[in-house]
This record gives sequence, structure tokens and C-alpha cells, in this order.
Amino acid sequence: MNPTAKGALAALDTFAEAWTVGDRGTLAALFTPKSALHSSAHGDVRGAADIASLFGADLDPERPLTLVTTNQYVGGDDDRAVLTSYLYAITPEGDPKPATFGGRLVADLSRHGADWRFDVLRLSIPWTDGDGTRFAKWTVPGREGWKPGDAAPAIVSELDSPWARGIPELDPDDLEQQLADFYPRYSWAMDQGDFALLRGCFTEDVYGTFLPMGDLKGRHEVIGQMKSFRRLWPWMQHFGRTLKMTIGESGTTAHLLVGRIIPQRPTAPSGEDLYGAHYELDLRREDGTWRISRFEYDEGWVTIREQ
Repeated sequence: MNPTAKGALAALDTFAEAWTVGDRGTLAALFTPKSALHSSAHGDVRGAADIASLFGADLDPERPLTLVTTNQYVGGDDDRAVLTSYLYAITPEGDPKPATFGGRLVADLSRHGADWRFDVLRLSIPWTDGDGTRFAKWTVPGREGWKPGDAAPAIVSELDSPWARGIPELDPDDLEQQLADFYPRYSWAMDQGDFALLRGCFTEDVYGTFLPMGDLKGRHEVIGQMKSFRRLWPWMQHFGRTLKMTIGESGTTAHLLVGRIIPQRPTAPSGEDLYGAHYELDLRREDGTWRISRFEYDEGWVTIREQ
């Protein structure tokens, strides 16, 4: 793995674990006195101590949550990184009042010796589920959609994402890494309603089965339907994990198998990872960018071993 990606993802893992257990010391060490947090749930704050205090206050010792991160992407260079990620909470087995939430983040990080720290962290928590008292002190958007007086979003993909800002890929010649980065780019574009970014995720002649929209053909029809669909579901998040990838001999075609993670039910009774659906995606590389040429979305609970 690229050293910058390794460092940024290690910082993300440390953040998720420290947030889970309310470790304010570890949280503070991930930020600097000039760091900024923009959170839809927590508001805006600056400085390592105040940021750590906000996240530390989320701990409920009687009802702990475990955080899982998915859909990660890292761009940048040797000294700076821009990271995007999804995250969701898992409640303890047997919790009488289960509660969970989903979120997404985009973060600017910089290298400090051997460590990476967050300079700017933008965190959006678009939905919670289950017992709402667990997150009563957060600001969470309602399901009825925008209304006068709502705060501005913490993340505006068209301005904040690494793709919109022209942040360079870490490994532009690594086809496998580009392919691994595809689903995070696609899901981010769809869930953020960033249709300029989504346009680059499909070939002009794309076709396939896009449930619940049905069989669609051509980029115009696909993106048009997705735009209408997305408008009615602003809190959507397509948590997923790439389970298998195959690159054709020419290096211009590929196939992805992606498992759709449902945060409320991420594992089977056997302990195996459980997916509420899976994607079969054919991709074609055009102008250095992987794009979907055939899209198949199959619903139904499955366990699929990573290969």
C-alpha cells in the first residue's frame, strides 16, 4: 500500500477507535491547535482540545457503539492527503434498545514526522436508526427534506471532495488501485448527489438493471433517473465492500463484485460478513478513468467470501 494511504487510513482507524471509547487524549493527538471540525451533528469548532472534547462526550458507557469504516479513498502526495470514507455504528449484541447511525467524512491530513494528523475534518451524519435517545444531543436532519432554517451542509461534494479539488491520485499508473478506488468514487457521487462526478462513472453506452428504477440504457437515461431517485432520498448511503476484481488482458476492461453492507445487519449468525445485495459491474477504462459499462444490482441476503 502507498505510504500516504497507509498513514491516512491508520489515522482514520485510530480516530474511529478513540471516538468509540471516548479516548480524548488519543483524539487530541490526531489534531493540531489549528485543526478545524465541521460536523453536521456537532457544529463547527477549532483546536485539538475542543474537537477531542466534542467526540469524547459522545461516549455512553452503558450503551457503547463500535464504528466500522468503509468506502475509503485517499489522494494526495508524500506530505498531504485528502481522505473520504463512510462509517457506521454497530450496537452490542442483545442491546434492548438498538441504535445505529451512518456518516461520511472528507478530511485533509498532513504528515508530522511519522504520524498523520487531521487539519480539516468534515463529517456528515445524515441518518440515525433505532432508539433516538442515544443521539439526542446531535443535530440530525429530518426525513422530510430541507426546510427553512436548516444549517448548511458540512460537506459540499462539488467543493470539498478530492475529485472536485483536483487532488492527484497517489498511484496513477496502478490499475488495480484505480479499480479498488472506483466504488468509493461511485458511491460518494451518488450519495452526495454530485452528478458531475457521477457522469464520469459511466460510459456513454452503459446499460443494466438498476433496482428499483428497472432496466436502463445509455448514460443520459441512467443519470437522469438516478437524479430523480436521489432527490427523494437525501440520506441514502451505499455502504459497500469490493469483494473481487478482475482486469482484462488489455488493461482496459474489468469486472467488480461489490457487496452492499446494511449497517443494521452486517453479519450472519455464523459471524460471516453479510450483504443485503451485491453488484456485478463491468467497467471500461476511458481516458485513464474506470467507468461502468454494464450494471447489475441483485437484491437478497448473501454471504460472499472475499477472494
